[in-house]
Amino acid sequence: MIGLISDASPMAPLEVIKAALPIGIGLASAAYLTMKIASNSSSGKTVPMASLRPGDSTHDKEYNDDQDAFLQRCEEEYGPTFNILLLGKTYTVVSGPLIREVIMNRDFSSVEAIEELQHVNAYFNTIRKSNWDMDHRTLHALVKDNVTPYLSIFTPRIVDQLEKNLDHELSKCPVQDGGRLVKDPLLPLHEMVGSAMADVFVGPEIAKSRKVVDAFIHATEDWSKMLGHGKIPHASFWDSLFKRTNYRIHGSALHAHIQTLLEASTPEILERRRQEAEAAEKGIEYKRPNDILQRMLDDFDKYGFIDLEDVCGHLLILVLASVHTTTDSATALLYYFAAFPEYMETLYKEQKDVLDEIQQEREKKREELKKKGEPIDEELDPARDRDLTAAAIKRMVHMDSFVREMFRFRTERLTLMHRACKSVTLSNGVVIAKGQSAICNLKSAHQGPEQGDEVTEFRPWRFLGKPKTAAKVGADYLPFGMGRHACPGRFLAIQEIKTIGVLVVSKYSKIEIQDPSKMTKSLRTRMGEPVPTGVIMTSRK
Repeated sequence: MIGLISDASPMAPLEVIKAALPIGIGLASAAYLTMKIASNSSSGKTVPMASLRPGDSTHDKEYNDDQDAFLQRCEEEYGPTFNILLLGKTYTVVSGPLIREVIMNRDFSSVEAIEELQHVNAYFNTIRKSNWDMDHRTLHALVKDNVTPYLSIFTPRIVDQLEKNLDHELSKCPVQDGGRLVKDPLLPLHEMVGSAMADVFVGPEIAKSRKVVDAFIHATEDWSKMLGHGKIPHASFWDSLFKRTNYRIHGSALHAHIQTLLEASTPEILERRRQEAEAAEKGIEYKRPNDILQRMLDDFDKYGFIDLEDVCGHLLILVLASVHTTTDSATALLYYFAAFPEYMETLYKEQKDVLDEIQQEREKKREELKKKGEPIDEELDPARDRDLTAAAIKRMVHMDSFVREMFRFRTERLTLMHRACKSVTLSNGVVIAKGQSAICNLKSAHQGPEQGDEVTEFRPWRFLGKPKTAAKVGADYLPFGMGRHACPGRFLAIQEIKTIGVLVVSKYSKIEIQDPSKMTKSLRTRMGEPVPTGVIMTSRK
């Protein structure tokens, strides 16, 4: 989650040098002096600055050219801790067990480190009227209280929306080589995820409004514009100015989405209140709608909301945090299906076997009830035997392992920045000075010995038979972070991504990458980065 703007940090060493030295000194010379300062500024164990490639003034290009190769070189030369010049500032890279030390230590702040790059929290506070808490604990609580416990209720509605929109969206794609050419899978998946999220967040009645669905879809697009359309963030004055200018240009669009939610939800909320009052007069229990908006209204005082507009503002923030990231990961899943077609039939067979097993179990329960002379309720209706429920998806362990392996293989290698709120000494003697930021080397975690053999290869069944689901975080699996700042919405996200995977496998026998030369690039795109080629999807006969 994004944190509040922190106190002004000291000017980065490079900026100090550039300001104090003659203009003609050159960036490379300044960078060299920065390395000398950064390597010896701590009173603890010296942290080496990683050397630069000839002609480079920072490590950005070498890292972006090949993340694994860059980190392999640095680990071999400097060990688990070293300094780098990345994203416009100096970071101390921490690897292996040191990652856990940083993440779990409350003397480090992830929200301050992220805010330094993105500058978004001040804007969040213009679309919500309450809960300006530093660590966004209220937003975490909203998800933990109102989303995760109700996944079994939400899943059938999610499945219905995803399946309906999958068929509709792909039917619009042109036919090529016997399949459907999906030039940009992100677009139909955005429609699918946006529609499903709208149903869960505001309920099916409000979600019938096309304006509401568009708000869920376009809000994330507008948010992406504000952040620079997947542009790599940079901790510099000019990048900060670019973002803040973008916030002013595109910020009104997000406020317009709040007004859309407010206008669409007000009549439905008034109708719900009328029905509740009528039920109370008749002395009968009011059947409360199952959506996140209703639960937010029921616990209005608990969360400290000011009014309905404030509720809609918080709701939009949850949308921004969920729709785009889920869509991006689901899009990546399609490319992994295309890159590793040999696993599609195993996933398809598992799906059929699980649904066959559930159907047999339900038939057995019906037979037992018949023998006892007891009625068979609606829950055991044979027409629902092969429904794609949360329980059914949970049994599809091959799909879960495939998704977890995708995240392990794909996740950015350097991420999870944490800024030191005071000087911290790590177990290896390295001191992270107050104001300095550590960045976690996920290569060391995701390619460590805990992962088994062939850690640099994609092995989709790596986690079969292990208590490591796609949503279970830990020091060896960090796409969702860990500790108190672990993404609370990961359970919904993973459920939705796996559901999309199951539906795609059930309907399509083959997925191919349109331009095979872009295969490697398509598997390693950053969050929000456009994929340079489409996919061709062939339906099952």
